[in-house]
Amino acid sequence: MIGTTAKATQGDAGYINKDNILTADQQSLRLMLDDSKTNSEWSTHLKIARLHLSDIPFDDTHSSSLFRYKSLSTLWIDENDSNNVSRLGYEIDRLFYKKSIKNFAITLGRQSIDWGSGRFWQPLNVFGSFAPTDLDTDYKPGIDATRLDWFPSDFSSLSAVYILSPNNHPVVADYDSSAVHYRRQIGQQSELSLVAAGIVGHQMFGAAYESNWGGMGWRFEGLYSLYRTSDEDGFLWIAGLDYQFSNGTLIAAEWYNNNLGASNVNELINFQTNPLLEYGLQHQTVENVFGLSVTKDITPLLNGSYFLLASPLKDFNNQLNTSLLHQFNFSYSVSDESDILTSIQFASGRGLNASLQPQSEFGHLPSSLSIRLRFYF
Repeated sequence: MIGTTAKATQGDAGYINKDNILTADQQSLRLMLDDSKTNSEWSTHLKIARLHLSDIPFDDTHSSSLFRYKSLSTLWIDENDSNNVSRLGYEIDRLFYKKSIKNFAITLGRQSIDWGSGRFWQPLNVFGSFAPTDLDTDYKPGIDATRLDWFPSDFSSLSAVYILSPNNHPVVADYDSSAVHYRRQIGQQSELSLVAAGIVGHQMFGAAYESNWGGMGWRFEGLYSLYRTSDEDGFLWIAGLDYQFSNGTLIAAEWYNNNLGASNVNELINFQTNPLLEYGLQHQTVENVFGLSVTKDITPLLNGSYFLLASPLKDFNNQLNTSLLHQFNFSYSVSDESDILTSIQFASGRGLNASLQPQSEFGHLPSSLSIRLRFYF
């Protein structure tokens, strides 16, 4: 169960007047049925959810919809007026069968595919990834795929994935997707990953390398893309470091760079209708973003974290302005099977202009408070 309330001031997205409060609440139930034998397994996840939004624009686009042949979902309630949205329905989020034969495994059906080594961004996650500030990250949405895995050794794997184009999808109905992913351990503390993919008509090639040096973990991950909808080639890469102190405090930092992202305010408007952003295959509109997180167990039952995103952007006078997004999270273990999360998020930087167009990456986001209560049974 998740509840969110936000206060938008002038220049923020969602601002109507000084008194309006933006609210959202969601209740969801995930029922999981699984079985495994010596050489086979299957899994089914049914998700039932109710969602209500007040003064918050509703957007149900997600990267998983690009890779699901059929939605396998039904809405019992779907109400939408000028200020409120209410929805109640269900979806089949996982439905797959896996068979293993010696050092091969084949998986058929709706399954989760999660690649990449980045902590905040994962360029190699070519089928979509969580946004850096997402709170509900327990289960990555399943996609309809045929996957063949080969394990040539105990420390390496080669995966081939094929996905039929979605049935009657308005954007990618004519484009099947496929990918090959290779991963192997190098030495005792290093790992290499390689990806070659055709994603909804775009050709992509990427690599990731992560290791440990001087007690500090470091990683580099990059993806080169030949877009069918652009005359320019894209190169998205991240570089990151993390270090854990003796008292348990974990610090992670990551730099994000996308050569096709906006480097000045004038270019931001060009990304408002970018399908990669609209469907969540990319999460940032700008060229550069810096991410920092600090995580620590405050008590045996309470964990706290601070998350920062900073994005530099040139204004109309070619002056550099930086917008910031701060997120504080506190997770308390109520019992062995439940926890409660409190999240506070606020931003600084230039907000929307008179035409309601953004002038920074984060400055237009309203301050918000979210509380999530989660049970397993």
